[in-house]
Amino acid sequence: MTMASTLTETETDGAKAKETGDLTQQPRFAVCVTTMNRVDRLTACLDQLARCDPPPSLVVVSDDSPDPSVRAANEAAVAAHPGVVYLAGPRRGVCANRNNAINHCLAQTSRCDYLSFLDDDILIDADFFAAARKHYEATPAQRRYLTVLTGGAPNGPHLHVCVPMHLSFACYFKKGDVPQTVQINASVFPLELFTQETFDENIFFGTEDAELCLRMLRRGYSIELEPGLRSLETMTGRGVLTATRAAGLTRYQLCCEAARLYIGVKRYRVIEPNLMRFAGFVFFYFGHMTVYLARRGALSQLVPIVRTSNVWRVFTGHGAR
Repeated sequence: MTMASTLTETETDGAKAKETGDLTQQPRFAVCVTTMNRVDRLTACLDQLARCDPPPSLVVVSDDSPDPSVRAANEAAVAAHPGVVYLAGPRRGVCANRNNAINHCLAQTSRCDYLSFLDDDILIDADFFAAARKHYEATPAQRRYLTVLTGGAPNGPHLHVCVPMHLSFACYFKKGDVPQTVQINASVFPLELFTQETFDENIFFGTEDAELCLRMLRRGYSIELEPGLRSLETMTGRGVLTATRAAGLTRYQLCCEAARLYIGVKRYRVIEPNLMRFAGFVFFYFGHMTVYLARRGALSQLVPIVRTSNVWRVFTGHGAR
């Protein structure tokens, strides 16, 4: 994924500003919304974005809905919101869907400096981008395009509580001293990052943002907490992957465990290569997973988890950078 080969004069000026850290022009924010099979939720998400002050400079919707009638309804919902861009999604998982929207933003660099990612059931506060702008304006110029902002949880008993999190040895989210992961639906990324990294499309769903953060941090980016980035998940526990269940596991659970296997192997083989930690992770993962599945009468799902993980692609060099 590369930047457009020909830059407009505005884009050239923007690139120079980024090189020097000059933000005399106020930062511009784009939003990538990924959707599938939830027309009403998408409409509510876009309605709320229209209430933001300042508004995002660009909103891109990438639609993974398999049913043509649903895609048509989503396209109509987007058309009712002036300036919002509709894209047919690749239907290869959430990472590919996000990358599809990112590609459009990379072709529109004159319109945005930062990206946020929203699922279709997310509502953000009206001052979301005002909080991001204020934070970046207070950030040292040389770090503005190397800093990712993240807010608090969009659901649960700790709604909007902003605490530093990291990915544990076993690739679970844990509290830490320094933020090393983000709340993907309450975050802001420099657009420039995505000329260097993409979401890894070997991950169908689950912890994909944490894997991106592992690579991002090694490139010198940092993550800072911003409590003003508040979002609300309106369909907690009712995602499209929770509706299907096989042998004791929902599709959502299977995908999350598959992603954890892939991320752990990639982490200790490619991102943070360490043979001892790699061996320890594999031993722990399969030992823990065997017990976890046995207690649920779902041992038959171990093979589908491994198959869904695409873990062999780590060894064949087919993962994202």
